[in-house]
Amino acid sequence: MDYWSNIEASANDPELLKIDAFEAQLGGIPDGVYKIRELITRFEICHFKYQKHLQKIKESILKLEPLVTPDTIGRYHIQHGETVWEKDSTGKSLLGQQYVWAIKHWLGHITSKNLPKQSDKKLVKQVANYLGVKDEMKIRLVRLLLARLTWDWKLYEEMKQDDKYKDLEFQVCRMDICHYAFPGNFDNLLRAVGKLQALDNFEGCGTCNAFIKEFVEQELQVLNGLLKSFTNKNLTDKKSWTQGWLFACLVKTLKEQTGLSEPVIEI
Repeated sequence: MDYWSNIEASANDPELLKIDAFEAQLGGIPDGVYKIRELITRFEICHFKYQKHLQKIKESILKLEPLVTPDTIGRYHIQHGETVWEKDSTGKSLLGQQYVWAIKHWLGHITSKNLPKQSDKKLVKQVANYLGVKDEMKIRLVRLLLARLTWDWKLYEEMKQDDKYKDLEFQVCRMDICHYAFPGNFDNLLRAVGKLQALDNFEGCGTCNAFIKEFVEQELQVLNGLLKSFTNKNLTDKKSWTQGWLFACLVKTLKEQTGLSEPVIEI
């Protein structure tokens, strides 16, 4: 696994190089610790449960034991089928699935008669109004959106063109039901596709708002304090240094995902 796959940073980034060198000095790292590192890799600041996820990661580092199994993350996402929403207590999966059914109805993949009873008939009409009259370009973009929502990567690659609507296509490719702004941002995107015009202010995967940035700024101060205490030169036990490495990874991830300039303290 590429443990830095959830951030955009140069391979020669000085902070990344220091953190990776710090990891190398630790020697053999237990499997449980790498599972905590994987939790950091899977963390996304744009997720609607980002605060809960961050708290679980912090607790896992302090206990040096993963409190969440990485493989269980996203197990109720609609990528896993049309009935997985039944196990999801947040309601996000059902709402996401209802949008999928509405989109499929507009595409003609589902008739009104065959819509599942859990579908939202009002939403079906609303989506149709957003998208308007079908044409070749709209159909391609909506199929691309459907592929993105259901993680059908084969269809996803087939539908990408990067043509004159590349800005709108980019926004379609950055949409998911687990985003903090869903479903409002999804409605806005559907309207944009209906007009074949990219949004000026788009909220999608990888974005964060002012509230989130303020929250993360405060968290970074706390985390850098923990990082400093666990990498104190007077500490010689591997456990503390391992915790320091994990906190450094978390700080770097938060910093890059929010575009903040808070440095990772010297380690």
